[in-house]
Amino acid sequence: MKNKNSGSMQRSAAINAALFALASAATTVAGAQQAATPAAADSPVALEEVLVTATKRGNENLQTVPIAITAQSQATLEAKGAQDFEDYARSVPSLSFVDSGPAFKTYVIRGVNATGTGVATVGQYVDDILITGDLRQPDLRLFDVQRVEVLRGPQGTLYGSGSLSGTIRTIINPPDPTGYHVDVVGRASDTEHGGGNYNGAVTFNAPIVSDRVALRATAYDDEESGFINNVRLGTKGVNAEHTFGGRAALLMKLDDATRLTANVFYQRTETDGRDIVTTDGNNGRFNTDQYVHDPFKSQFKIYNLTLNHDFNWADLDFSSSYFSRADDNKFDSTLYDLSFGPTFFTQVVGLSTADALTDQYDTSKYITNELRLASKLNGPIQFVAGLFQQHIKTTFETLVATTEPNGYLKQPLEPVFGELLQHRTDQYALFSEVSYKFTDKLTGLLGARGFYADESDDRDSTHPFGGFVPPSVEPTVYTHAHKVTPKVYLSYQLTPEAMAYATVSQGFRIGGGNLSNIVPLPPQDRNYKPDSLWNYEVGAKTSWLDRRLILNSSLYYIDWSNIQVADFTDSTNALTFIANAGKARVYGAEFEMEARPTRSVTFGGTLALVEAQLTEDQPSTNAQFAGHSGDLFPNVPHVSGSAFAQYSHAVASSLEGFARVDYSYTGRQGTQFSPQNPIYNVVPGYSLLNLRLGLRAEAWEAALFGRNLTNAYAVNILEEASELTPRSVVPNRPRTVGIELRYHY
Repeated sequence: MKNKNSGSMQRSAAINAALFALASAATTVAGAQQAATPAAADSPVALEEVLVTATKRGNENLQTVPIAITAQSQATLEAKGAQDFEDYARSVPSLSFVDSGPAFKTYVIRGVNATGTGVATVGQYVDDILITGDLRQPDLRLFDVQRVEVLRGPQGTLYGSGSLSGTIRTIINPPDPTGYHVDVVGRASDTEHGGGNYNGAVTFNAPIVSDRVALRATAYDDEESGFINNVRLGTKGVNAEHTFGGRAALLMKLDDATRLTANVFYQRTETDGRDIVTTDGNNGRFNTDQYVHDPFKSQFKIYNLTLNHDFNWADLDFSSSYFSRADDNKFDSTLYDLSFGPTFFTQVVGLSTADALTDQYDTSKYITNELRLASKLNGPIQFVAGLFQQHIKTTFETLVATTEPNGYLKQPLEPVFGELLQHRTDQYALFSEVSYKFTDKLTGLLGARGFYADESDDRDSTHPFGGFVPPSVEPTVYTHAHKVTPKVYLSYQLTPEAMAYATVSQGFRIGGGNLSNIVPLPPQDRNYKPDSLWNYEVGAKTSWLDRRLILNSSLYYIDWSNIQVADFTDSTNALTFIANAGKARVYGAEFEMEARPTRSVTFGGTLALVEAQLTEDQPSTNAQFAGHSGDLFPNVPHVSGSAFAQYSHAVASSLEGFARVDYSYTGRQGTQFSPQNPIYNVVPGYSLLNLRLGLRAEAWEAALFGRNLTNAYAVNILEEASELTPRSVVPNRPRTVGIELRYHY
């Protein structure tokens, strides 16, 4: 314990010093900016001005929005060669993720992590379409994306329950009724220990009625080779991935003040097997010895109608959407079955083998409606007000059945266990934010969201464990919640190029019901309560040297209470439910810098320092897995950061050469609260390096690229489902090199 406390004190001292340094830097910047020359909007070397819609008040300059927000434009995403969430996440301060493979990531902002629970802590939107679900967030491909906005800190007033610690918004390019556009991109690459990868997309924009009606559509297809081999079954590249999909938007200008947009999204991901590497024994870095084949499928569909009307004094927006997702997830259960003894299932239960596979089929259906009004008044008062309604219905069907020696399910089926869980949520909310401009420089805001949630959970036992008792239906578990979450901030425009702000805000997450699995739950564990946090934050946004240099920083402190965490029904840690676990605190610092000293050179970087720890012992039915006051949060790196440098230069009258390097560092992290937990592991820190070199003309671009050039073995998560299963890791993709071709019209 002495070493543990000493290490914690050293980390705290380091973070306190960093916070003081950043606070001092912000103060220095504010003073220095008093003498700065106002930015020249048409400066030939000025950094790109990014517009965001995060406050739901229309387009605003990122540097004038008093929120800790990172926005990456289409130009930035394309310069990185970003294809999905992982390609930009590491360059956003305080944004990390727990990676369990394609379409199976848990997003974490500012250390507010709740792995093992059923509801996400980070909200996710596509345009105004809410797609936040459980911990497995949809991973939309980044083709024809206008920008990505990451709002750090709770966004409870405008974005609701799923935005406990922040919100991620992917903004798609809207249809353009003024002309035809075509964008084609193709990539071919090779991965070490794997093989060839092929990715492509095409976007087409067409005006149907000039200046009135337009259609924009994108289709894409990604083939990623597998680099993990199953040495037990003798199969290679078992984690090969295929993702394909598309989207279409039809824009109709009903009159000069009214627009109606219809959106359709579809995406499907299929893998031959999970990205799991077992590390017990001598299998090697990219081998697994699972007993079964475990393919994975995930798909989502979105249908949306959005109406926008300009009243001159305010904008009215109405969004109605339907989101559905279906996942088919399989994994090896053989070692759990063998824990009952080598002959239990064959001689007692009467099955042909103890080799077994768990197949979980998970569906989610969301109907969401939001109506809001955002003012455009001439006076000092501005407001946003709205109504929100959402209906959620989910099913979770589990089947455990025996397998053949070749790793596939035995036919006819020999079930070991089966159940069907059903969940329903109806949620309603009223929200508003009102700002008042006290002076030309000082602005205050007061906001609140009141919500009501009504939930129900049902469980049908389709095949009780071992088949010793008949199937049964449990009584419905009902849960109700209501709350008002406030937000207040003050922002001060020190100079035209420097702004400071202070914010107090609350985030929340609704509770729910627990259903008995193999081991019955006591009455007190049948429900878990909502959890909430208070976020206290100061920040500064500054521009220098005619917007050739941007420096932004933020400092925050979070009090989190009634934390929803996974608890365990027995010593195997294989059977979990959701419980409330007392209190925690999180504090840290974030820093962003971008500079363009010349027309040809741009560079920048980010830094995040996070300290997240329990401040109360975690109550648990299984003490050996419980966290204790002072324990650090799992899967939260204390230090993370990124850096990039980009160079471009004319090589001919109409031809430009370019080069870009991206570096990221993710610090050391643990996998459980307590180091005394029998399944506690340490994820070492790692660095990743990417490079792009290319040529571009007015209509086309060609680039050579390399990802993970140092071939770092970056373990994103150490996975150990229970003390009965071998330790496993989900490694990142090894070194990949390739070529990209892009055409614009």
